[in-house]
Amino acid sequence: MTSASSLLRSLLIYSICLPLAIFLGYVIAQEGNPLYSISTYFGIIPILFFLTLPLLLRWHHGLLIATWNLGAVLFFLPGRPELQMAMAWLSLSLAIVQHILNRRLRFLSAPGVTRSLLFLAAVVLATAQCRGGIGVAAFGSEVQGGKRYLLILTAVIGYFALISRPIAPKYATRYMVLFFVGSAVAAVGELGSILPESLYFIYLLFPVSTHGLHSIINNPVGPTMVIDRLGGLATAGAGAFHAMLARYGIAEIFDVRRIFRLVLFLTVIVLSVLGGFRGIVIGLVLTFSILFYVEGLMRSRLLPVFALALVLVGALLVGFVQHLPLNIQRSLSVLPLPVDPMAKADAEASSEWRLKIWKRVIPQIPQYLLLGKGLGFSAAEMQSFITVQVNTGLAEASEGGTEFVSDYHNGPLSVIVPFGIPGVIGFLWFVAASWRVLYKNYRYGNPAYAKLNNFLLVYFIVRMIFFFAIFGNFYSDFTVFAGLVGLSISLNGGVAKPFILLPPPKSRPRLLRLPQGVRRPVPSQAGIGHPV
Repeated sequence: MTSASSLLRSLLIYSICLPLAIFLGYVIAQEGNPLYSISTYFGIIPILFFLTLPLLLRWHHGLLIATWNLGAVLFFLPGRPELQMAMAWLSLSLAIVQHILNRRLRFLSAPGVTRSLLFLAAVVLATAQCRGGIGVAAFGSEVQGGKRYLLILTAVIGYFALISRPIAPKYATRYMVLFFVGSAVAAVGELGSILPESLYFIYLLFPVSTHGLHSIINNPVGPTMVIDRLGGLATAGAGAFHAMLARYGIAEIFDVRRIFRLVLFLTVIVLSVLGGFRGIVIGLVLTFSILFYVEGLMRSRLLPVFALALVLVGALLVGFVQHLPLNIQRSLSVLPLPVDPMAKADAEASSEWRLKIWKRVIPQIPQYLLLGKGLGFSAAEMQSFITVQVNTGLAEASEGGTEFVSDYHNGPLSVIVPFGIPGVIGFLWFVAASWRVLYKNYRYGNPAYAKLNNFLLVYFIVRMIFFFAIFGNFYSDFTVFAGLVGLSISLNGGVAKPFILLPPPKSRPRLLRLPQGVRRPVPSQAGIGHPV
């Protein structure tokens, strides 16, 4: 029976692979054809999809988690969508098919988050419909900006794909690490001056940063920045920082018996600060401090050690901060340190630029309370904006440009202006429901996942503080929020509930064993509860 099944399986594989191999050879042989590129895309891609379909059916959930923060793009598709977007839609489609074929493969339940996301998606679709529809310029649409709508909707789709199945216990830790460390590939975009020209094709998959592009062409395009901010390097360092905290926690990282782990942790912090962003420093400090409290280390021996280390590092920075690179000084300018005046002036100019944007946008809020402004704009509006801004100064054009594309560098404004009060209600509902899920999984989740649940809750808190008080953008940050709560639900198999301790069963009194030959008297019915 087994041999017959194996033979049938082998025949089925050969019947599929051989015709595909013949067709693939035919497509490759058409290299001289002027339509070679088109035939390649429409011939090889479907073949590769069918060949990898068994792997996708088995690992689509893990691939979605691994690519959530990867930052890779599909350069061969119109609009160059992110790999995470494609994996979200593909993973949900495969999960639905698997659920139809096997009813035991059910989606995990988190009613509060699910209802809030459906309401928020309805608000986004209704706003887009009332403001000209969802148009994508890459497909020739007159309405542009539709990709930002798709980012929000894809975050909702990705959430449902994440909760389509629980994470197996043996993969829990590595999936968590892959989720956060994926953003470390952003450092590839900063390697323009290091990579040889023969490897420049890698930028088709991982976009090159502005600094990396300047290094390649050796001729800055546009205005020259006083201080180069290495955004890719900062993102990569922060991703590795978060992955290590999620995997080990603070206590295990600062274990003196794991000196290499501690050195690696300090190295990724330095790489993060090299990016030149003050927000990175604030984020690292907030994440470390809140996680230190959540892990219960306030009463441990690490508290005086860190207090002493903080004093020593602060004293060293006060004396030697001006000898550090300007990128690091700009990052540290958020602290009360005597940084170089050039780094401080550059940071203050960035803050003033954001304040000017907010002053221009806040008076517009009343007119978009009931029906939001939306995220799209027509080609005619774009041309009119260019005509008006062509004679303005560089700073005014930059402020108007960010306002025109709804990039306000402020979380609350990026919700209320594009989507009005309904969008605010939906987002706050989602935040409250997500907090409830993350807190319950942190409080009542599997003790084996304590470090993972601790970090998910802490990172969600830090990102919310950032979004509401420092810097945020709804259509880009919403993917992070939905990914965190979806990963928590998948990790814990749903929403954890408090344990109910049942009282121990009452032991029945043991009857005395009578001597052999002596019978135990049986009480009569009349003698139970009544005097004889």
